[in-house]
Amino acid sequence: MRLTRPDGAELAVSITGEGPGLLLVSGLGGTAGFWSKLVPALAPHFRVAVLDQRGVGASTRGTAEVNITTLARDAAAVAAALGGPVALCGHSTGAAIVLTMAAERMCDVSRLVLSAGWLKPDPYLHTLFTTRLAILERAGYAAYEQMGRFLGYPAEALVTAGNFVAPDLMSEAREAEERRRWSERIGALLGFDGTGLPPRVTIPTLVLGAEDDLIVPHHHQREMARAIRGAAFAPLAEGGHFYPQTREETFLERLLPFLAA
Repeated sequence: MRLTRPDGAELAVSITGEGPGLLLVSGLGGTAGFWSKLVPALAPHFRVAVLDQRGVGASTRGTAEVNITTLARDAAAVAAALGGPVALCGHSTGAAIVLTMAAERMCDVSRLVLSAGWLKPDPYLHTLFTTRLAILERAGYAAYEQMGRFLGYPAEALVTAGNFVAPDLMSEAREAEERRRWSERIGALLGFDGTGLPPRVTIPTLVLGAEDDLIVPHHHQREMARAIRGAAFAPLAEGGHFYPQTREETFLERLLPFLAA
């Protein structure tokens, strides 16, 4: 299905399965495809919605500023399409989005899962992402994308998959489009300050993170779990930043009992 937003953006949304509503929100990449390995395992238990965020994949950008609040309002429109109380699960930038949705009461939320999230960029995050921006602007999108793989996946996962091929060279126009897209989205990430949100979260919350995450280091998830009253904390020992993909069984072992409780 496609949802049209007030500023003209069209969101590509997929809804699969039967049961209580569950919305999965991906990170900086913003694609529904991030969850492709997990949806088949979740669909027997939930009505699962995933989306390409505005300006990514099959979704159009619209005219609104791309920031966490805008992305949260978009995701809340998807949650409304599911109907009834909806469980929210966001990974990385998606955690900032769903935290905002829950704290700001943008939709009826039953449970909240914050995966690989943070409350505010610290010097590590700020330096990492400004460096990634510099790579994007000076070396181009192919170098930026390849560096993201090295940061996001454990080395053994990359070796097993043979995931070292650089993306194809793009036309000058496409290169400019990709640089604009990811500069804008990194700006949204760096501009997020969620330090005032945890006291406003009153629903059952699960915080997840991997101890070997090089993109959003594990101390951010420890801080988030302490800040949200009553939050459960179930870290993974390893798996890199993209542990929902590299350790999907372990991820589901933490996610499913919490959602079903």
